[in-house]
Amino acid sequence: MNRRHFGLSIAAATLFTRQLREALAQDASQSPSGVDTDLTRRMRDAARAFLESLGEAGRKAVSFPLEADQRTSWSNLPVAIVPRIGLSVGALGVESRRRLHDLLRASTSSQGYHKIAALMRHDDVLRAEELEYLRHNPPRPRAGRSAIESMGSANYWIAVFGEPVRGNAWAWLLTGHHLGASFTCADGRVTAAPLFLGAQPLEDLTRPYAGFVVLSHEAIRGLDVVNSLHPEQARVAVVSTEPFFSDVLTGVGRRNSLSRFEGLPANDLDAAQKKLLLALVDEYVRNADADAAERHLDAIQRAGIDQLHFSWRGPTNDVRSPFYYRLHGPRLIIEFAVQEPNHVHTIMRDPQNDYGMDWLGLHYEEHAYSAR
Repeated sequence: MNRRHFGLSIAAATLFTRQLREALAQDASQSPSGVDTDLTRRMRDAARAFLESLGEAGRKAVSFPLEADQRTSWSNLPVAIVPRIGLSVGALGVESRRRLHDLLRASTSSQGYHKIAALMRHDDVLRAEELEYLRHNPPRPRAGRSAIESMGSANYWIAVFGEPVRGNAWAWLLTGHHLGASFTCADGRVTAAPLFLGAQPLEDLTRPYAGFVVLSHEAIRGLDVVNSLHPEQARVAVVSTEPFFSDVLTGVGRRNSLSRFEGLPANDLDAAQKKLLLALVDEYVRNADADAAERHLDAIQRAGIDQLHFSWRGPTNDVRSPFYYRLHGPRLIIEFAVQEPNHVHTIMRDPQNDYGMDWLGLHYEEHAYSAR
């Protein structure tokens, strides 16, 4: 292909991508009651297929009313520390597991699906490593044998809230160690907030998967932003050169814990820096399916990109160093925290519409767990 034709192809692809995003954003801004979209139809069909695969007892165990307080009963801690509701993956037969993955794929983008599936598999790696450690050493703090034995890909739990039929609002939850994924469908709209993703190990250091990283870009995107800042901007954004926080502040039970914005407003960024900031936003928001992601991005845009505030704690020169960052605005909270080497926590929230509360006119209380 000659350069002229290649350049025209790139230009055409760029135009198509822009037009597609504009069309999705226009769809996202419209939400008449009772609308059924490709996304809600796919999710509903996948949810019904999953429920039908369970049998009567399984369906009863996994089903809850939409308004049930259990919708917020997720945690990132091992199941032995914080019990879950619904059914575990380990209790599912092969067909039900396949239908669960169909539902997860219907609810997420390819990047979101692979992040969630990978962190679940990495919990098998962690379980094996910790059990091997216990053969020769006393238990680590907060990691007794029961907690370790409750880790692994079989100990993630599924619950469905409401009945997934056309015209109904409904939701589903997938939660376990390092995972709290909540999906809500209402009037042709879908939200994937809140979404907690963690990884331990972040990078597999053993054969045969040495070098595999679960959440590979979250740290890099944050470092790209902080390292693009001029000295006067960094003085505002970098709150401390010490990490200070080793966990996210808006985990379960703490959704209202941030009373104010901190750090550098996006209004003070130049065009190139804003592009990096939006790449960071995309890394989290686009874990959802494209339609749900565009709807959330449209809400963030309407609230004002310039209202986003970026703050950083810790070193800024090493992707493997302990650090914490936050991006906070009226319709978005993103937090990233290094708990310890090779162990990270992240969360994304929509302060106005976690669990679809704004759409549903419902208020859910999150309850923090005393176990840490």
